[in-house]
Parts: sequence; structure tokens; C-alpha cells
Amino acid sequence: MESDNELLRKILVHDIRVKSIKLDGLRKVKDDIVLPHVKPLLKSKNLFALLGQINQTIGSLESLDAFEAIDIKIDHLGKTGDNLNAVGVRIAVNEASRRKFGVNLSSDQELNDGNFVMTAQLKNMFGRLESLKFDYTKGTKISDACSLSFNKPLFTKRHSNVSFVASKENAVNRTGGFMTANYKSYILYQLNMLGGRNDFEIGALLQQIHGSNVPVKIREEFGHHVKCGLRHRWVRDSRDDAIVPTSGTRNVLETELAGFMGDVNHLKVNYESQLNFPLIMGYTASASLRAGMIREMGDLRKTWITDKYFCGGPGSVRGFFADGIGRPLGGTAHWGAGLSLTRKLPFSPYIWGLGQFMRLHHFVNAGNLSVDGRDLMKDPRVSVGSGIIIKVGGHLKMEINYAVPLRYARGDVLNHGLQFGIGVDFM
Repeated sequence: MESDNELLRKILVHDIRVKSIKLDGLRKVKDDIVLPHVKPLLKSKNLFALLGQINQTIGSLESLDAFEAIDIKIDHLGKTGDNLNAVGVRIAVNEASRRKFGVNLSSDQELNDGNFVMTAQLKNMFGRLESLKFDYTKGTKISDACSLSFNKPLFTKRHSNVSFVASKENAVNRTGGFMTANYKSYILYQLNMLGGRNDFEIGALLQQIHGSNVPVKIREEFGHHVKCGLRHRWVRDSRDDAIVPTSGTRNVLETELAGFMGDVNHLKVNYESQLNFPLIMGYTASASLRAGMIREMGDLRKTWITDKYFCGGPGSVRGFFADGIGRPLGGTAHWGAGLSLTRKLPFSPYIWGLGQFMRLHHFVNAGNLSVDGRDLMKDPRVSVGSGIIIKVGGHLKMEINYAVPLRYARGDVLNHGLQFGIGVDFM
């Protein structure tokens, strides 16, 4: 007599043929959007393969962000002419609401920058997952901002989409003491290529720099400026966690060419790299590198302070105040490097749950800034320290460190002692 396990194995590997796929519940979403995601079910040769393909199909349909419920069932339809078991697949979906409203708190990519964001979105406008989105932001560095964007997915093998965006932003630069009013419009094309995610952007920016009680050199840049240009950003991220990774790498290359119109004419290149790998005794090592360069392309056009680099702060070279290296005018070239060792707190995660989201942190940071690209490697700033990393809500990281600057220069603004930072992007 066959065991239950042996009988189950025979059932799973028995040859079948998927004769039909029935799709119920589509109202606004067009059939041609869903069909490429369900067609692979027809290629299943046995029940085991079909069950695996069903799981992939559910995940693929969920990635469309168009359905709030997906249910797939298998029906036995009898024998086929070649003595195979014929089955039918029934897929029932419930489309998500096309109107979405939300309120959230975020820190985006800026450290110690809290934003209150209200969002209104109209999804799946014409049946092919088009969306219209309006955002209003009130924050600590962004006094107020609003944006309107239209996004259209392009269903290709490279998972591309195109967006049209118009935005207005009033921001405060607390380091320089000036304010900016930005009006920006751009077209963004995204696709997977060269082993990573690529953003191609063409746009125009009208910017006003203004304020009071600022250095004379900054005041000389007051007024309206226009920047038109192209930008490309390539990101490849294989880390196991975007906030507190223990393995994997992240590489970012960003290039901006400005100068088609307006008074800004430069080539700007930024590079970031991070390598994470586990060590013994539960420690994880993280090595980070950042570098950037601006090359002005015209005699009558220049790079304004809002495009220049600053260095120092809790997410850069720790042990210095935010933008404490290069105040008040910034530079046209910079680099920064960091080596960090982290590990879980030395007690059970079940004690108040602290071990699940807190880690010990030891670091060495170095970096430098140059006004004209010269002497970039001369007299680098160096700092060391230790502290605690806290993962906040799965989307942010908070660091509380005690930092000690070891090498610094006259004019740097030091922060010897406790330093606090919250955000996403740390070195």
C-alpha cells in the first residue's frame, strides 16, 4: 500500500495540460495589461510546476499595484485525447480603488529633515495603469512645496515608464542662511539597463536665491537663475536591507549636463559606492566612498551655490556640523570615505525587543573639499567615534554617535561630542 507521501508525489508530478484560463473581475484594467502575466501558466507540464507558476503569477499581478485581492483556483476538466489530465485556471481579481489619499511623515534623502506630506492620486486613469499625482509638502528645510506628476508605465522587458512633472518649492538653507524659490518642470524616463535602474531626465529650473543677513559672497548670487539640462542616474543595489544592510553592494553614478539655455553651464558627475560584508562575532563591515566634480563649461556662465558641494555632518564626515567643511561657499569637488563596524546589541532581541532594531556602531570617516579641484587630497579631515544605530519604522535610520575629529582645518565647524542624525543616506 502506498504511503500518503508517495501518493502526493505522484499527483504533483503527473502530467497535465492547462486548457483554459478564465479571468474575472476586470473593470477598468485592460486585458492586454494582465495577459502577459498569466500566459506562463499555459506552459506548466505538471501540478507541481503549475503551483509554482501560480505563486509567481500572484506576485507579478501584485506588482502592478492595481488589485487589492487576487484569488486563483484550479479546476479538473477530465482527460484529453492523449490521456493527459486537462485543467482550467480561474483567476478572480478585485481592482483597487482608483482614488488614493494619504498623509505621511518622511525624511527623504536629507538628514534631520522632517517633512509632512499630503498626497492625492488618481490611479489607472485610462485602463493601462496611468496615474496622476499631487503632493503637498511642509517641512523643516522645505518651507512648502507642491508637485503635479503624470506617470505612464511602458510595458516592455526593461520595465520602463515615463513621467511628466511640474513642481514649486520654497526651501531654506540653514547653513548659508539663504532661501530659494524653485520652479521646475521635467520629463523622466526610467528603465532597467546595464545591470541597474536608469533615470534619464530632461528639464528646466527657474530658481530665485534670496535672504538676509548672509555673507557678501552669497549675496552676490542673489536673483533669478535658469538651468536647462540633461541628467542621467544609474543605481545598482544588491544589499539585503536598504536601511541597515549586512551584505551586498550599492553603486550610484549620476551625471548632469547643463547649459542649453539659462545662466548655468557645467558638467557635474557624482559617484557613490557602498560594500557590506559579514565578519566574525556577529560584526558587519561597511565601506563607503563618495566623490563628485563640477566642471564649468563657459566663461559667462557659472555654477551657483545651490549646485555646489558641502561636506561634513552626521551623514557625511561625522564629528563636524552639517556642511561644516566648506562653509559658507562650498566647493566644486569633494570626496568622502568611511569604514563602519556594526553588530547587534549583546542581549536577546526578546528583551523589550531592542535587539531587533538597534545595533552598535564604530566608524572612521575621512573627506575633503576643494574650491577649484586642486589639493583635493591635501590635508583631509578625519574623525572617529562610536554610537548606536536605530532602525525607525523600516524606512529610516537614526544614529546617536560620539564623534571625535582628529584632523581639521581653520574655518571648519567642529562637533566634538554627541551627534544625532536621522534619515536614509549615511556614509
